[in-house]
Amino acid sequence: MKKITLLLVFMLGVTLPSQSQGWWGTKKVKGNGNVITKKRKISRFNEVSVGGSFTVMLVEGKVGTLKIEGEENIIPYLETEVKGGDLRIGFKDNMNIRITKKLIVTVPFNSLSAVSLGGSGDINVTKEIDNNSVAFNIGGSGDIKARVNTSNVKTSIGGSGTIKLSGKTNNFKCSIGGSGNVRAFDLKTNNLKASIAGSGDVSVYVTSEIKAAMVGSGNIYYKGKPNNIDTTSAGSGDVVDKN
Repeated sequence: MKKITLLLVFMLGVTLPSQSQGWWGTKKVKGNGNVITKKRKISRFNEVSVGGSFTVMLVEGKVGTLKIEGEENIIPYLETEVKGGDLRIGFKDNMNIRITKKLIVTVPFNSLSAVSLGGSGDINVTKEIDNNSVAFNIGGSGDIKARVNTSNVKTSIGGSGTIKLSGKTNNFKCSIGGSGNVRAFDLKTNNLKASIAGSGDVSVYVTSEIKAAMVGSGNIYYKGKPNNIDTTSAGSGDVVDKN
């Protein structure tokens, strides 16, 4: 939950000022429709944090340079900087940005330990993440899509966003606060530990054990044949066999 709190603070500082109307001291910029491509050098990173309503593609390729496709008068206000190994992508503070055409940031990477999204944008990880552990976090209504081959996976959602996962892992830990969803029938895990507070749902393929704690109407849907299912529920939420 600490990660979600920090993510929401990041979202408030980066995303909301760039989209709201009537904020004192904000600068309004509307896209001019002229889409160009720019490249920027970046230092090494192992985490990515995105704040805003645009698309980020995390791909295989030459690491150290990212590509931005967007309107020429919007790109200068998009910040892409690495702090403490975390690549942060979002608009400058005190900006009211109105995009009229696509805005896509493409980033090659070697390995990732965390991917975080604040706002209504999308993050699509097209290269398989194969390090020991990885965490995915959403604060808002955006979507994250990724394929993993790791020992440990964690997901956290605060809001109505969706995390879509495929691949395999030994241990999968997920938490939802709100109406967000984790869609991972294509992710095979040995063990699932899930907590839901709200109406969000978790869907996953489990082979060994499920431990679930639910408050509200959210459900856990599973495929596979787990040996043990341990459930605590306060509300209408349930663990449902979808085989």
